[in-house]
Amino acid sequence: MSLSLTTLQNRFSAALHYDATGEECDVTSDVFSADERMQIYRNNFIIGLSEVLQAGYPMVLALVGDECFDQLARQHVLNNPLTSGDVSHYGEHFAQTLEHFPAVLEAAPYLKAVAEFEWQIDLAQQRHDSMSLQEASMQLALLHGLPAEKHPLVRLHLQPGVLPFAAKFAVFSLQRAIENHQFEGLDLNQAECGVVCHLASEDMVEEESWSLALIDEQFQLLQAIENGARLGEIPAEHLAQLNFLLEHRLLAGFSLMD
Repeated sequence: MSLSLTTLQNRFSAALHYDATGEECDVTSDVFSADERMQIYRNNFIIGLSEVLQAGYPMVLALVGDECFDQLARQHVLNNPLTSGDVSHYGEHFAQTLEHFPAVLEAAPYLKAVAEFEWQIDLAQQRHDSMSLQEASMQLALLHGLPAEKHPLVRLHLQPGVLPFAAKFAVFSLQRAIENHQFEGLDLNQAECGVVCHLASEDMVEEESWSLALIDEQFQLLQAIENGARLGEIPAEHLAQLNFLLEHRLLAGFSLMD
């Protein structure tokens, strides 16, 4: 059987997900059958992407253990095909994969929120690495010279790697508890909101990822800025938290809106 390269690649990809056989991929049989040979590729493929998921979801791994995570990862890999050779962005919708394991979610109802939280951390890094600020964005230092009547027209811009996140469970506190191996007093059923960041360090030499739980006014201000609200459209009690965003380097610049 002679196959075109495109046909062979498509069939091989399908075979990795058990949607084609080794024979259909023109794999040779001898001591091992064509499908036994293909199974070696499948195993390596699943193990490789499972390791990617482990790196992206360390909290989920810590909570469920290696054996359970392997089953979750296998389900995700087989039902979410890799669409490019770059695996750095792989792992989206892992939280939805957990829905196929009702017994796991019954034992740990917060697990889906944890997976969504960890994907947001990954997404913050992706946005930091790929997004640039609008050319119209002006440096924050220029705000001091702006006439007062222009202030309501100011639209602030978040750093590309800054994302708000809210959950019905205490995911920010859980992250700290796992990092510090200290779970005493942790109430997982307490809703939390906060910010997930991937930013350049202050000396611009390195990059760092971090997250922080916020009070409601800080979170509302962060969301308003992300949604493109002008300062004149944001309640004064939320604007009172602007210094907090500045101190944590969450803002990148501003633009003036008509």
